[in-house]
Amino acid sequence: MKRVMSVVVILLSLRGLSTAQDNISVIMQFLGADSPEDVDEYETERLSAMISRPLRINSVTFSRLASSGLFTAYQTASLLEYRARHGDVMSLTELSSVDGFSEEFVTKIGPFITLEGGEVGESDDYGLWHDLSFRTGVKDAEDEYAWNYGIKYSIETGSGISAGMSLSKSNASSGTLPDSFSGSVEWEGKRLPLRLIAGDYNSRFGQGLALWNGMSISGLATPSAFMRRPSGYSRSSSFTGSHAMTGLALSACIGKFVLNTSVALPGIRSVIQSQEDLSVLPALNLVWNHHNGQIGMTHYVDSRPWNREIDDLKSSIDFAWCVRGVDVFAEAALDWIAGIPAALAGVSVPIGEAFRSSAMIRLYPSEYSSVWSAAQRSTSKCSNELAVSAAFEYSSGDRVNKLSFAADAAYFPEPKDKTSMNNRQIKIHAMWERNGEFLALKMRFKERARDWGRHYQTDLRLDLTFRSNAWSLGSRINMLYCKSLAGLGFIEGQYAADKTGFYLKTGIFIVDNWDDRIYSYERDVPGTFNVPAFYGRGMWVSALASWRFTRWGKLYLRASYTGYPLMPEEKKKPGKAELRLQCVVTF
Repeated sequence: MKRVMSVVVILLSLRGLSTAQDNISVIMQFLGADSPEDVDEYETERLSAMISRPLRINSVTFSRLASSGLFTAYQTASLLEYRARHGDVMSLTELSSVDGFSEEFVTKIGPFITLEGGEVGESDDYGLWHDLSFRTGVKDAEDEYAWNYGIKYSIETGSGISAGMSLSKSNASSGTLPDSFSGSVEWEGKRLPLRLIAGDYNSRFGQGLALWNGMSISGLATPSAFMRRPSGYSRSSSFTGSHAMTGLALSACIGKFVLNTSVALPGIRSVIQSQEDLSVLPALNLVWNHHNGQIGMTHYVDSRPWNREIDDLKSSIDFAWCVRGVDVFAEAALDWIAGIPAALAGVSVPIGEAFRSSAMIRLYPSEYSSVWSAAQRSTSKCSNELAVSAAFEYSSGDRVNKLSFAADAAYFPEPKDKTSMNNRQIKIHAMWERNGEFLALKMRFKERARDWGRHYQTDLRLDLTFRSNAWSLGSRINMLYCKSLAGLGFIEGQYAADKTGFYLKTGIFIVDNWDDRIYSYERDVPGTFNVPAFYGRGMWVSALASWRFTRWGKLYLRASYTGYPLMPEEKKKPGKAELRLQCVVTF
């Protein structure tokens, strides 16, 4: 099987079929992440779908603009006011002249929006848009074969109804039936300012301190990563929808107020095995919108009716305000069960056209529950952390040079190391990037210092990319020191055309300790976010191809192999091979 995989990779490279369009760079730019390894998996899937189905900013409602997560409340209000006074925005240059929309921001959101007027089927309420994906794959590890598959379907109508569902079977499942399901239906009124979602959905309010399900970026590498853009309720039907809530959600616009209410049933997927796993989570959010920003209040309770227990009960108040280009944001929450408050506050300040800076303070007591929280933080949860962060970014007028520096200092009230009462950590992040017409260079330095466990971790990375029309050639050298010195390097080539394209990558890694593991993003088929941790001594090769066989259909094929020929015989690990096929149909 491993030889077959290697042959497939070689054949793909010889034929040069194609590659999936790489959306990760524009998603990174929008989220303020400096590398794919720091991007939220679920946000990546949502934003990738938005790239393939851009938001029609000249015709969509306030609710759709707000729930997109692309704009702040100030930007949403400014865009609606501009549309009311001047009509449709005719160009991105015109959009950059709207109050709150800088040229740099318009560049970031450009791939996610369209200036075309009208909704899907606006002239015909029976207009339909469909998206169907089918994928299957086989994986060989330790001479054991695992088979997986997935089916995903979405539909949108001109009458304001959209729906989606997905079924998938993972490699870990031994049977043939799907072991994961996700689906939802959404209705948005054209005359009534209402939105109703039934099924799986995401709840993202405030700055993520109280109610923000799913994962989030933990790194604060650039100023644009500090402030969140809450999207309220949004429909979910992903292949990896395990973090979505399941139930009913309703949004209603009443003048300058937006009322959001929902009832979720966490654990509903496992209720067949045990009723004790089922809980009920009603939530209420009220937002007051002003031209300069918004103020919101959120309250929810997570209880288990079978045991008559309340697991979590929180209330929060948040605001985000923009004054002459300066964004100020904050959220304060109270954990009623523990009787513990938590808070965060920050500011983002532009300094002329070339500079931007951000600062934030976070107060997360150790007793604060973070089950349904995903606010900015230094560690894996927004709990047990008192921290301050600052970031600075410079972009040259021609956007050729970009320089950023960020620092985060955190104190942990509850000891991370039981043998020590000192629990402090400092993270430093510095990056320089130069984007020429043909050559791009990116240098990154990260340092983590703490007084428990492995005291220091130093990470140095150099990326070099050459571009010429449809071709590009890139390389990376990544050195990391924690317990010992580790390294990873690769070369990647890409060809992208209208109907075909191809991506080939090969690399080598030497990582002798798990503490020194290096993460590296791997391009995969749409709907799969792949960031493996490289550990051991070995090499890998992967190829991704795509072919647009009609204007409505695209076929993807990915093959990869990871081997460990450099490891000592007594520690040698078995190689892993994988083949994946996916077909996407849009009509």
